[in-house]
Amino acid sequence: MKAENAKRDEIEQGEWNYRLVERAQQGDTEAFGELIERHRSKARGLAERITGDPHMADDIVQDALIRAFLHLGSLVDTSRFLPWFHRIVRNQANMRLRRGGPHGREMPFTSLGAGDGARVDWDDLDSILHHLARTAADATLSDLDPAESLLRKEVYETIHALLHCLTPKEREIFRAYFFRQLSPEEIASMYRMSTGSIYTYIHRTRQKLRKEHIRVSLGLVPDKGGCGLTKHNVLQLPDWQAHSTVKTTFVDSVRRMLATVGDYREPAALMGISGFAFRMKISNQTTFADSIYIFDWRGALRTFLEGLGYQITILCGQLSDSPIPLLGAVERFPVVLPIEESILPFIRKYIDLGKPVLYFDTMPAKPYVHEWSVIYGYDDERRIVYVTDQMLPEGRTLSYDDVADNPVRFAAGIDGILQKAAEARPSGESELRQQAERTVRFAVDYARHGCDYHPMTAYLRYTSGLAAYDRWMGHLRSSHVIPNRYGIGQLSAVYAETKRYASLYLRSAPFEGEAKRLTLLASDAYEQAAEAMGQLSLCVPFVRSSEMLPPEMREICAGYLNQAKEFETAAIGYMEKALTFI
Repeated sequence: MKAENAKRDEIEQGEWNYRLVERAQQGDTEAFGELIERHRSKARGLAERITGDPHMADDIVQDALIRAFLHLGSLVDTSRFLPWFHRIVRNQANMRLRRGGPHGREMPFTSLGAGDGARVDWDDLDSILHHLARTAADATLSDLDPAESLLRKEVYETIHALLHCLTPKEREIFRAYFFRQLSPEEIASMYRMSTGSIYTYIHRTRQKLRKEHIRVSLGLVPDKGGCGLTKHNVLQLPDWQAHSTVKTTFVDSVRRMLATVGDYREPAALMGISGFAFRMKISNQTTFADSIYIFDWRGALRTFLEGLGYQITILCGQLSDSPIPLLGAVERFPVVLPIEESILPFIRKYIDLGKPVLYFDTMPAKPYVHEWSVIYGYDDERRIVYVTDQMLPEGRTLSYDDVADNPVRFAAGIDGILQKAAEARPSGESELRQQAERTVRFAVDYARHGCDYHPMTAYLRYTSGLAAYDRWMGHLRSSHVIPNRYGIGQLSAVYAETKRYASLYLRSAPFEGEAKRLTLLASDAYEQAAEAMGQLSLCVPFVRSSEMLPPEMREICAGYLNQAKEFETAAIGYMEKALTFI
């Protein structure tokens, strides 16, 4: 009986793994996370058995997880996930051992290989450190070779020239590890620290040295590690009540920027003018929340703020060696370097002018994965910036390293008011009516024809406008698609709010006569669409969960979506008629 129960449990576990793998292959990060939590301990045990080093095993598993996530789409037989993942772990462990040579473990770069000095790649810090450690280990032998002694001297001088970017404690641990060839265990005993902390210091030190090596290679002023002139500047943001925030954080953050420079705008007005009150987009794969963020960031921001009368400067990029979230929106950005000089001066410039910086944050508080925010201060001594966070009214801080290492770089600052600001920022009834007409025309065009921004990457496809409802309902009713529950929660919460703001904006539109009557009817229809979407949000709240929606709940959700679609379709029809009277 026990054997039968065990067999049944094994089959059920296998089926659940199979489902999780399929969802993860579709890009469901929650499913991948649960999948890994199930198998992480076994993978770590395997890595530790191969290497004999628990600390190295943690690094190996982390590397294996990244590779598994990036290449999960290449796994043809999803039932073979565990052997496939274990093979990645073995490959990573064996690679580490090959680098460790006869030691069979990751010694302090002593045994990264057995090349001669001529093989040193002077543009690659890892190659330099490899040669440094090797020559230190072979010092007694190489003393017989004058050329090797000279080369070793040059390597030491190269590394010493970079050490000024480290703190005193980091320098001491670095010298003990690389120059004196002490093991992390011996260094931990010297400083009365845990071995794990020493590994963290070594890892952080290598990152700092790599960045400093880039600086030196580019001829930039070396980082003095905070020893030079330091500054501290934190702007006073206007009071911001939690109930006044907008879930579309792109608009909410722009609103904060404007308020800080004395330009207070109602959220409904900004949601309407920006067009975000009327946007709706759904991934063609499943109900991912990423569709909220897939638009032309540079074009949308520039058009939005120039329409309000402001001139802006945008700094954007993507890191070359990092997995890039929201690739569909970022793929057109240039590749940038992970160094402070490429981003911190930009932030300091605008903060010192009394203007906060729009910033895309990939490290916000839960439940968000990434969101728009505002950087409103910096502290050179503590090496931090102050950033807003929708989940933390008091805000929080990011280290300079966090900002430089953000795989998605997007920052923007307000330079000033355009010369034609009086025309761009309407104040009279006629100008306000023209602006409202432009917004209504955008809403109708977007609903009928969708968004004109499309990712270049072939597998990233999205449906927008009224057609997004059909795509969403299709995901819920399809037997071949596993809806992303977390995504549904965020999509429904955000779109319920955007449709409510669409209603508020249309209600205040300064039209007259029949155009006004039709616009008010459209406003009422949007309010009904918002109500239906709000019911969907109650059914699937925006919380982290790997549970799948049962079929009956999926049909209920599709029903609410169909109601919302009918009301929004009616609203678009009213606006089309209103345009004929304007």
